[in-house]
Amino acid sequence: MISLLVGHRGTGKTQLIERMRFYWRDAAVDFIDLDDQIEKKIGKTIRDLFFEHGESYFRELERQLFLEILQSATRRTVIVAGAGFDLSVVPETVHVLWLRRKTDDDGRIFLNRPRLEPDMHPLEEFKARALVREQRYRTLSHQEYLMPEGVFENKHFAQTTEKNILSAQYKDVGGCLTILPEVFKSDFAWQLFKSRWHQKGIEHFELRDDLLSLEQMRKAVGDFTGEKFIYSFRKKPDGELLIAEEALVIAEKAALVDWPLEWGRLEIIQGLIPREKLVLSLHSTLTSLSEDLKHLSFLEDEVGHVKYAPEVSTYSELLQLHHWQEKKPNARSVLPRSPRGRWAWYRLLQKGQQLINFIKEGEGSAYDQPSLFEWLTTPAKAKRFAAVLGDPVYHSFTPLEHSDFFHKRNIPVWAVQITREEWSSAIQVLKELGLSFAAVTAPHKENAAQLCGSKDPVNTLYWDKTQWRGASTDEAGFLELTEGIGMIAPLQKEVAVWGGQGTLPMMKHSIPHASFYSSRTGKMRDGITHEEVPPKVLIWAAPRGSGTILPPKEWEPSLVLDLNYKEDSMGREYAQLCGANYTSGLVMFLAQAREQRVFWAQFTEEEPS
Repeated sequence: MISLLVGHRGTGKTQLIERMRFYWRDAAVDFIDLDDQIEKKIGKTIRDLFFEHGESYFRELERQLFLEILQSATRRTVIVAGAGFDLSVVPETVHVLWLRRKTDDDGRIFLNRPRLEPDMHPLEEFKARALVREQRYRTLSHQEYLMPEGVFENKHFAQTTEKNILSAQYKDVGGCLTILPEVFKSDFAWQLFKSRWHQKGIEHFELRDDLLSLEQMRKAVGDFTGEKFIYSFRKKPDGELLIAEEALVIAEKAALVDWPLEWGRLEIIQGLIPREKLVLSLHSTLTSLSEDLKHLSFLEDEVGHVKYAPEVSTYSELLQLHHWQEKKPNARSVLPRSPRGRWAWYRLLQKGQQLINFIKEGEGSAYDQPSLFEWLTTPAKAKRFAAVLGDPVYHSFTPLEHSDFFHKRNIPVWAVQITREEWSSAIQVLKELGLSFAAVTAPHKENAAQLCGSKDPVNTLYWDKTQWRGASTDEAGFLELTEGIGMIAPLQKEVAVWGGQGTLPMMKHSIPHASFYSSRTGKMRDGITHEEVPPKVLIWAAPRGSGTILPPKEWEPSLVLDLNYKEDSMGREYAQLCGANYTSGLVMFLAQAREQRVFWAQFTEEEPS
């Protein structure tokens, strides 16, 4: 079989194919990067080809080479294509794998790739093209792999999990998976879906009548022999509630039948489906959370199971749901929802703890469904967990970076969003739910310091069942990022720090002779009027936001050191604007993370294998 790997610019396709080469180094598989092949064939770099001949010329070369490879392929072949590859030339029998990351929607700024629309803002350039490309990926791909954020190098548990996902070697998966209509786009697409999911240990496949036709549902039930299904009524008729006879035939074959309480009239389905198979679900708040829970509790004796999946706004609401579910874990399932998927970590906490718990491949059917990678790296019935706490936090490398450390201790590590306003209530709820280890990001380092009685901001926490213990590893990471300038006082005078947030006290201690500027006003923080000398080194320490401004372009520093590793960082944007050399905050992050593991290791041991 021939597979084509596609995805947005900077998603990590080249790095993934290198890992795939390693995963299947002993297998008879050819791995081909179209960009590499074009450079070898033409004798020029991709950047030079774009500058000299334009994008259209490059795309035609890409298309021709792809078709040549298809003709000459004699064994299994995996091809990686550029983000703008013309998918219309791909035959229906080529497996198209769409590589995605959560940060795709944020855009990326590139310092080592040709600009396609140099007159546009770099993020607008990315997003304009990404919008069109994503529609093609969604229409023509057969499989989506939502890859975690971070660096896979030397992450053995993560690499094993990724290899199992890409080769569909997982088993005893558990959870529920909604079958989406796109898997029926062709017979080839359906066969690929079957090869990935049939007999992999999914507890239930969901058939939703608002997503699938009766023909598609019949095909799923007929082909997935030995599997269990949930038939979910979701397509409410305009007039009187009636159940079509054909739908009832499929529903009778399902292990569970989900009836939405929003429709009312439970008696319609009660006479047709055995009580023990009937699931009563509620997805919107009818009155209030408390009243809905009372109502569901009152009705649960009339059905086999109740499922509550409301939009949840606060940690206190989440805890209320949790307490309700844990009173009768065999009879109740809770699936909190949110507009941006902030409760995926809680659903992972409930792995193995409730009957109904959905996972997703690609987008899934709800934002808060955990990805397959997140699910497979989470042990069932976890008693405690680790997390990175921040806002935003979906982009964090922390879960992947610490995956081996916590896997050896049978502890999952997740990204948990906490806004500045909800810190006090959130940290208490998280502690009650089992949070034991935490990496803390802006804007919470001062709050974390208060928890453990520290005078300085804290980025690392451990709960020892009696008190919070804390440490800061920021300085160790910062010194590694700024190696050389921190020890030489005269050189520090040529350094400007833009922003600061929770790292400002640490930076003033490490490089006291530098100049410190507010990223909102552009003025020096000490209030003293200086003779401004353009810095040779700019340390970027500010978030992307409407209140953040760029330093003067006229400064033209030779080097930008960014405390942020995010690919849409304004520090990266400023380096591109003034042509400076650039160092990502990844250097600082990795050093911080190493020191965090040293701190946590004092309080926990690896579990015996």
